[in-house]
Amino acid sequence: MRKALIAVIVASALFAVGALAANFTVNSEDVASGSDGVTACADSVDVDFDTDYDGTSDWDVGSALITFYDGTTPAATTDCASFGATLAVELDGGGQQLAEATVPTGSSTVTITLTPALKANDIVAASVLVDGKELNVDTPGGGL
Repeated sequence: MRKALIAVIVASALFAVGALAANFTVNSEDVASGSDGVTACADSVDVDFDTDYDGTSDWDVGSALITFYDGTTPAATTDCASFGATLAVELDGGGQQLAEATVPTGSSTVTITLTPALKANDIVAASVLVDGKELNVDTPGGGL
């Protein structure tokens, strides 16, 4: 008796969910459809780390200047202006440090401060996300 009752309840619930899904419609101009790809505001980005000698045989990296480029013959672009940019720095031995800034209006560059500062030898790679899209980054592997 219990098994039959459970089976009836489960079947009813599944039928109700299926009926709701079959009748679900969206009437809105805000919902996009189609197969167009999402494009980034720039084709690539260059990350230049700002370094200061710490006086003990290593270099501290306190910020990074990010420049946005467009096209096959890279030219600086202001298409990323006013977007939020996130710099993700991959560290030697694992781990990651994130820092964010908003690209100034009308600018093709943004400076992102790294807090705390990193040691140059600890930086393995970096990636930049702008408005959720990862851009190609020109960074060396295995430290600066």
